[in-house]
Amino acid sequence: MNSFRFTLLLFLSVFAQGQAFAQSVGVLHLNPLHLELPATWIFDGSKDPIEGKGPNGEVLLISVMRRQAGPSESALKVAEGFSGEDMADLASKRGKLVIRPVEKFPVPMGKIGYSAGSEISDTDGGKSYFIQYLLAESNVMIYFTFEGKGEALPAMRRFDALIRTQHWDE
Repeated sequence: MNSFRFTLLLFLSVFAQGQAFAQSVGVLHLNPLHLELPATWIFDGSKDPIEGKGPNGEVLLISVMRRQAGPSESALKVAEGFSGEDMADLASKRGKLVIRPVEKFPVPMGKIGYSAGSEISDTDGGKSYFIQYLLAESNVMIYFTFEGKGEALPAMRRFDALIRTQHWDE
């Protein structure tokens, strides 16, 4: 299958599911959250978690968890719990060096955000990074992980800028 048909099928697959798609203007829609990403990112919304591939080989996994109908804990409370234990554990798992411990990330009023970053030395002498972001409002929690080759600090600066483009539906 030629690459044009594959790209078209991928776009239609993602668009039909309504979960996530990147337009030519580079907006990733994760209702109720929207991020401005370079149009060079490619997403597969048919996967769970949603998988994105960046122009430099980086991988972005996105998990969208929505609050269930009926009496259930607010997504804000769930996010606070997840950031307090799970994100820290994942940042240091398998001997990774924590470059940014879990800390609050700037978000609009009524939302919460956290981030963490770590890196590990590869067997070839290089480094790989693992960067996490968690954004939430009362009814939805969205967890992002970026993984790729290179040092964590420059990658965190780049991905912080992407996550800061967040726009929420009101």
